[in-house]
Amino acid sequence: MLLATPATYLPFLSGKYSVSPGLKSLEVDFGNGSIDQRIFQIDRDYSRFMQNKQACRKEGIAKYYHQSDELAQTLRAINQSIAQQLVSEYPSYFSYQHSQGVSELKNHLRDTVVRWNAQEQLLGNNQYQSAFGALAGQVPEDLAVWQLSDQRDYLSTIHLCAPNHWAPAEKVGQPFSAIHEPVAGMDKLRGNYRPMLSSLLQPKTRVRLAWGLSTDDRLNHHPEPPPDWNSEGWMGRSFDTDNPKLFVRVERQTLTGFPEVNAVLFTIRTYFTDVRDLVTSERQALIKALNSMSEATLRYKGLLNDRDKVAQWLGQNKTGS
Repeated sequence: MLLATPATYLPFLSGKYSVSPGLKSLEVDFGNGSIDQRIFQIDRDYSRFMQNKQACRKEGIAKYYHQSDELAQTLRAINQSIAQQLVSEYPSYFSYQHSQGVSELKNHLRDTVVRWNAQEQLLGNNQYQSAFGALAGQVPEDLAVWQLSDQRDYLSTIHLCAPNHWAPAEKVGQPFSAIHEPVAGMDKLRGNYRPMLSSLLQPKTRVRLAWGLSTDDRLNHHPEPPPDWNSEGWMGRSFDTDNPKLFVRVERQTLTGFPEVNAVLFTIRTYFTDVRDLVTSERQALIKALNSMSEATLRYKGLLNDRDKVAQWLGQNKTGS
């Protein structure tokens, strides 16, 4: 099957770095055609994401997939929604049926079948631990579920195979304020976030973009490297002016509300853009955005010691306008 060209997202073009939620409707056009209006973005990089998730399972999925106080009714609603959304967005790639309490999703791209019952238990022999984990294994995106109640909010489920320097085991079960405590510049929102979370329970999808810089384009940057990697080589945050490699790492995040179960499905799809492919005006915007970062943000992004030399290198190595 002929898959689409991956989308391009350059949120730094404003020339200013911001940690505000910046939530937009899924209908917003980012210049990538109809794929901008899809929750799941399946394109020519699909096999790369599948290989990365397979590598995570081989290493040990317990490092990347965690649950805490999951609610059966929430998983039931979200699993069914994921399957139906895939068929709606990609009817040539997926088919789904539900009969007598059994759900079945066929992935024609991989020639695989995921079957589960009304208790969200997987049916048949397969490599996954749960229906949610199996569905996460069919899409490029990482998946998380945010659960709300009158008393608390918490991350109940997370399947994260492309972590950006944070470990899901440290976040699962925690409220929004604790999860985002390390993020520089979010003090005000952390102090009064419940109205925002409550607004996300509407039955619609919002999208936002987050970005940073990396010196490699590897998807998995879990803070704990696999056994066959040394820590320095694994981090992807060491800029070398003698052998410069630099990528803008963008996360396209979607948030879909499930008011009937007081939950939000959170997806993360990672994109890389080689800065050598940026035109001069885009590089200039990137320099401005870097210069707008506070010291705390630079430290959080791993750029505290490299920001100035990165900006200088960007200014000296120009491409077309």
